[in-house]
Amino acid sequence: MESALPWKRDGLRFPVPCDTLFFDVDGVLIKTSESFRATDIAVAEYIVGTLHGLDWGQAEGRPLLTLDDVKFFKQAGGFNDDWHMCYLLAGLYTAKLREWRGTPLAERSNREWMELARAAMLEGHGGLEWVRSVIPASALPDYELVGELCHEYYWGAAEYRRRFGREPRYLPDWPGFVHRETLLLPPDLPMRLHDAGLRKLGLITGRIGPEVDSALERLAAHSRGAWWDVVISGDDCLKPDPQALRLAIAAVEASGGLYVGDTADDLDLVLNYRRTQTPNEPDFLAVMRVFPDEVALYRERGADLIIREVAELLTVLPAH
Repeated sequence: MESALPWKRDGLRFPVPCDTLFFDVDGVLIKTSESFRATDIAVAEYIVGTLHGLDWGQAEGRPLLTLDDVKFFKQAGGFNDDWHMCYLLAGLYTAKLREWRGTPLAERSNREWMELARAAMLEGHGGLEWVRSVIPASALPDYELVGELCHEYYWGAAEYRRRFGREPRYLPDWPGFVHRETLLLPPDLPMRLHDAGLRKLGLITGRIGPEVDSALERLAAHSRGAWWDVVISGDDCLKPDPQALRLAIAAVEASGGLYVGDTADDLDLVLNYRRTQTPNEPDFLAVMRVFPDEVALYRERGADLIIREVAELLTVLPAH
C-alpha cells in the first residue's frame, strides 16, 4: 500500500535555524526520464546490438531493458553518473547474451542484480568497482567509448557540435534526448522558498561540463533569473561523497537546512554526511522526491521527508 504524500518521519525536528535548501537537479528540478535515462538505454542497445551484433529480439520490437530497470540501479547507488550507468548496463547485457548465455547468471533478474549492487555499495566497494568485479572483462565496453556515446545520444548532432566544437562520430543525424527535458518546479518556487525563510539556495548535481551550463540556462530562463547561491557539480565532487554537501554548506555559510534528491546516491549523500558530521557542522534533512512505488524503500532507508513534487516543500516547512 502506497503511503500518503507528502510524508514526514515521526518525531522529525527541523534544524534550528533552518535557512538553507539544496536541490539535486535531474529528477527533482528537471524531468530526465526521457533524456538521461533514455540515453542509458540507447547506449546499452547500441553497444550490445550495433557494436557486438547480439540479438535480444530487437527485430521484433523487443527492448533490451526498460526505464524500470534503470530505476533499479539508481536505487542501488553508485550509478548517479550516467557514464557509470551506461558502462554497467552495456557490460551486464553483453554478458547475459554472450559470456553467461545458457547459465543461471543470464537469468538473474535486474532486481537481484540491484540488491547485489546495493550490498556492495554499503560495504564500500559499489559502483564501478563492483561492476568490474562481477562482470567478465571481455563483456565490459571501453569507458571512453561509453562517454562519447552518452554525449552524442543526449545532446544530438546539432547541439553536440555547438557544445563541443567537433563532429559527432557515431550519430551524425541524431536529434538528441536533451530536447525532451521539461522543468518540474513552478517559476516562483525559489522566491516563495526565500519568503518562507530558506534564504540560501543551491544545487548539488551529478551533471558535468556543458550539462551543467544547459541546466542552469533553462532554470534561469524559467524563473527569470538565477536564484541559486552555489552550484556543486560532478566536476567538483561526485555524490554520495559527503564532501559535495560540505562544499555547498561552506559556500553559503549554511546554519541548517534540507537537501532534496531522487536517487539512492542523494539519500546516501546526507546519511554519509551525518555519519561523519562534527559537532560544529550544521544539521541537514534528507528530502526525497521519488516515484510512488519507491516510497516504502526510501522510508526504510532513512529519508526524513518524501514528496511527490518540489512545490510540496512549501507545505512541509515549519511556520516561519
